[in-house]
Amino acid sequence: MDFRRLKNVVALAKHGSFAQAAEAVHLSQPAFSRSIQSLEEDLGVELFNRGQRKITPTAYGKLVVSRGERMLIEIASLKRDVGRMRAYEFGEVAIGLGPIPAAILVEPIFTRITRDHPAIRTRVEITHWRNLLRLLESDELDFFIGDTRELVSGDRLVIDALPELPFRMYARKNHPATVQKISPHELLRFAIGSFKLPDISLAEFTQWLEFEGDPNTLFAVQCDNLRALERVAIRSDLIVIGPQLGFREAIENQLLEEIELTVPLNMTTHMGVVRLRERMLAPGAELLIGMAFEALTGGPEAFPPSQTMGAG
Repeated sequence: MDFRRLKNVVALAKHGSFAQAAEAVHLSQPAFSRSIQSLEEDLGVELFNRGQRKITPTAYGKLVVSRGERMLIEIASLKRDVGRMRAYEFGEVAIGLGPIPAAILVEPIFTRITRDHPAIRTRVEITHWRNLLRLLESDELDFFIGDTRELVSGDRLVIDALPELPFRMYARKNHPATVQKISPHELLRFAIGSFKLPDISLAEFTQWLEFEGDPNTLFAVQCDNLRALERVAIRSDLIVIGPQLGFREAIENQLLEEIELTVPLNMTTHMGVVRLRERMLAPGAELLIGMAFEALTGGPEAFPPSQTMGAG
């Protein structure tokens, strides 16, 4: 049904005059009359009693006017809400984050979104990229940010690469491995902790360490929660691998130190924004993606001030 014609029917019922109703909706009277007549022909019923001093709706007309008024209110509300959503005034966004993106991005982007756009509701799932892909394909996520080395763009997926961040090795202050430069192979004397590395990255890491054993036995602690790894490393001799931004607070507060190596670790993150090609992103989702780029490139308010973290 043409909503313009519906609007004209409601106007005629309100004013009871073709001339006044036509003027109210900014149409010429002949055009307005044709609009009413065409709707009556489509429905196969008369909507108004004519020939009287005041035009009044028939029983059919009363039904159309009653339903039409509600529909027009909903249309106006819909247009208003779409405008508000485009202006980031409200909406709901469900995103997924892999271990490294979660450690780096949760604080800055959710601080900004809750402070600057409090009416936008956000939900986050933190898990491995394979799980995130399943959630994305089942329409439970708008997008996810994770490791993309084993993913490719295609007919189904769109992957926008994020800036690469170098991996480093970190240990607590005054750790034996921080006294002087140390070779990668010598790190094997200590317990090593890591998130679950992709197979390609794990192969690169074991080769760099000159580790000849079963890769499944390499790590003393394997955990996708970088915050947990950070806390264990602060309180023990565990050495952890990851990007500097993943352990930013502990490094700034001198609770973790970068280990100086005789042979640099030439590994980086391979993060990307992953979404379905046929699905249009909501404005709130686009806003969060922009904030993620800013956080990784040092944009405005990339990382809000945080309280000093104690070692106890």
